[in-house]
Amino acid sequence: MKRKNAILTTPVAILALAALVFNTGCAGPAASKTVKGGAMGGMVGAAGGAIAGEDAAGIATAGLAGAAVGAVIGGVAQARENKRQDNLAQQRAYNQAIAMQKRAQEKEKAELKEELEIAEGFRITQEEIDEMTTRAEAAEAELAQLQKRRDAAIERKRTLEELEEREQEALAEAARLERELAELEGGESTAYNETTTEEIDNTPQL
Repeated sequence: MKRKNAILTTPVAILALAALVFNTGCAGPAASKTVKGGAMGGMVGAAGGAIAGEDAAGIATAGLAGAAVGAVIGGVAQARENKRQDNLAQQRAYNQAIAMQKRAQEKEKAELKEELEIAEGFRITQEEIDEMTTRAEAAEAELAQLQKRRDAAIERKRTLEELEEREQEALAEAARLERELAELEGGESTAYNETTTEEIDNTPQL
């Protein structure tokens, strides 16, 4: 119990706790990994020395050793993070350069195409425009005539199919009615013949 109280009242332990508060509060995420690693290592070393029962000098030595180890580990992590950030920045810069180059090429192509169209337009005469207008209208008229013939052919095909369907329905209905009438006529004839035969048999003999 006395040893625990001694640890808590040790100036180095108090400084370690203060460093912990500073590292987690004031330093924040902006602090480098080297600084954070050194501070954390120092606190872990100092706390370990205090727990082991070292005196003030031993605690300070343990704290410095822990800080050195933590700083090295944090420095390696910071170097990796810096390298990763540099790679990302280089990649972004490369992508931006490629995009700018592509936009410049597209703009240059569009300008060149426009210049060619303007130059070609100066060489076109009104007679050529009139001739092409006549040819375009003739082609459109021919297309309209062909479309009309196609539509008429489709309509004739559909009409023939409808008439064939009507014929089949009428023939089927006629056949049904013919069978029905034949059955009815056959049944009435048989009943008439049976009735006539019975009447003859029941007639009194003179």
